[in-house]
Amino acid sequence: MRPRIHRTALWLVSASLLLAACGDGASTSTTAAPATESSTTEEMMDDTSTTEMMDDTSTTEMTDGEMIEDDVLAVAEAEGDLGTFLAALDAAGIMEDFHGEGPFTLFVPTDQAFAAYLEHNEMTQEEAFAGAEMLQSILGYHIVATSEDSEMVMGMDGQTLTTLNGAPLEVSVDGEAVMVGEATILRYDIVASNGVVHVIDTVLTPPAG
Repeated sequence: MRPRIHRTALWLVSASLLLAACGDGASTSTTAAPATESSTTEEMMDDTSTTEMMDDTSTTEMTDGEMIEDDVLAVAEAEGDLGTFLAALDAAGIMEDFHGEGPFTLFVPTDQAFAAYLEHNEMTQEEAFAGAEMLQSILGYHIVATSEDSEMVMGMDGQTLTTLNGAPLEVSVDGEAVMVGEATILRYDIVASNGVVHVIDTVLTPPAG
């Protein structure tokens, strides 16, 4: 009888060990799944971040591109108080010239300066704009065929700029005040893709002859 009990006991021990081994395998399989899900989530987050960074970069590049397209006429128009000068360029038939490559420096009188000029000369805007040749001469005296920012202009005290009119335009500097001819520069360095605009307080009159 004793041998049978001994064999039965051995069989029970073996069965118990087998069940324990199976249980360990099931436990290992269960813990592996969350690790896989966590890894997938991290990858998705990485992909999302990369996409957002690419989108941000594209937006910046588009914005920069739009800014680069603005020529001297566009930036002058955006100022809001330089419309009379732009209308004069149109009346003189030379507006399209300043959509070109340049470079150009425009010393642009404000609308208020043009109004004072017309009043002083006792004429209407229509009368002033009627003579295209005279108008081209006056406007040409406000334009230089180089790009002269404020640093360059301020370094030219006592010197002259050669205008499209062909006449020299004298530069004078007194501290922070900079004058071209009889006009004081009010706003500097309105930068465009084909040059620069400086706003002045007086319409420049080219020298006789």
